[in-house]
Amino acid sequence: MQPDVVDLFLARAGERPDAPAIVTSAASISYGALERRVRALAVVFAQLPSPKVLIALPQSIDAYAAMLASGLAGGFYTPLNMASPAEKMRRIAAQLEPDVVVGAPELIETLAIPGARMIDPTALDETRRLEGAGARHDLAYVLFTSGSTGEPKGVMIPRTALAHYADWLGTLGIGPGDRVAQHANVAFDLSVFDIYGALCRGAALHPLDVEGDRLMPARFIKRHGITVWSSTPSAVSVMMRARQVTQANLASIRLFNFCGEPLLKEHLDALFAAVPGAAVQNTYGPTEATVSMTKLGLEAQSYADHCATSVALGDAIDGMEIVLAGGPSADEGEIVIVGPQLARGYWRDPQKTAKSFRAVSAQDPRIGYFTGDWAWRRGGDLFFRERVDFQVKVRGHRVELDEVAAAIRECGYPVACVFKRGEALAAIVEAQDAFDEAALRARLQAKLELHAIPERIVAVAELALNENGKLDRGRAAALMEERITGRNG
Repeated sequence: MQPDVVDLFLARAGERPDAPAIVTSAASISYGALERRVRALAVVFAQLPSPKVLIALPQSIDAYAAMLASGLAGGFYTPLNMASPAEKMRRIAAQLEPDVVVGAPELIETLAIPGARMIDPTALDETRRLEGAGARHDLAYVLFTSGSTGEPKGVMIPRTALAHYADWLGTLGIGPGDRVAQHANVAFDLSVFDIYGALCRGAALHPLDVEGDRLMPARFIKRHGITVWSSTPSAVSVMMRARQVTQANLASIRLFNFCGEPLLKEHLDALFAAVPGAAVQNTYGPTEATVSMTKLGLEAQSYADHCATSVALGDAIDGMEIVLAGGPSADEGEIVIVGPQLARGYWRDPQKTAKSFRAVSAQDPRIGYFTGDWAWRRGGDLFFRERVDFQVKVRGHRVELDEVAAAIRECGYPVACVFKRGEALAAIVEAQDAFDEAALRARLQAKLELHAIPERIVAVAELALNENGKLDRGRAAALMEERITGRNG
């Protein structure tokens, strides 16, 4: 059995207490000081049995300390995206019913959590600490993702699943002297790569916690001498548009890791032109499989061999397996994931759990996670083709198109279709009166995160129905494109 992530962190803190653990724009902290912070939070958490810890903090030292402390205290954590609308945060809090909330005191009123203990980390007494190895809950964390009804869906990740993933991270050679960037928000599962890849191996974690750095990430890389970079491919697109993918900016990076959406050949063209000696790897995996469970190593001399409409997903890591189900052959079908990194299911939702986590086939009774991703193998490589439902990735974030349509309906447009268009969303609505696109998009900011707000919304007097009396999405998409581009047909 792989060691728990908390034990790995404590071992690194014991070995190199003075080494930098976390470096933010506001402060930095050593491994020894971070351990003291973790133990001080854990002694408070441990006053409750198996505490459910809601972390309502930005990317900060205390947010990471609370994650580790929840495990040390025999509990688990749920991080909030502090950029989310307050309504979404309240829905997550209502579902989780946390025992403890770590955040600013005013948040308890915003989140309306009855009975939860509020901990302001700025007032923490570090003289009282939980000593020893502590306890362990069965779960490591619960991450809430978008749901088709508009209700967030809690993915329950066991400690054993996180330990298996962290063990794989240990094969990447991350260690003391590395500076690991954290581009993803703490509520997005890709951040798990950075947090535990760094803190379980003695590296320094460098979160991009200033908006300017997120807009100009290559400058952040150069300024901090980042050696390990993990993000969605969209971050490379941002760098490319800003003309920042240069040797001068990226020379310090030895490892690029990508996950969360299709990696494209043009991304690799730019990266290898700038830093031909860097290692680049593409990975694949939904939140329900603990971040990622495949790996494809790419090199400057041969990466084009693994490119089609996007870059191949790679092979399953040790202990994990991909089965293609429901297709015309064993080389095409829906991706079904099997192995120890699978989630325990969805928080307090046995129906959704039973639908997505079920026997692989009548002949294979193993429980697999049915991803909804359609893929095929070509020349030994596995390539993503499309979603089998209306769930899409937008700039690395998972979005249910029905959730966006539901928000538009709540704004007074009962008939709406939403589509992915390029790297963003677009929508078409029925509107009988004068239509103000900017006003609608402004109203959606109170209901949706920014990446889920359509960049273009067009209106028509009537949308066609198909033979089943349902909205004809194909015709709606064509009409929307016609209105946006001004082309007919």
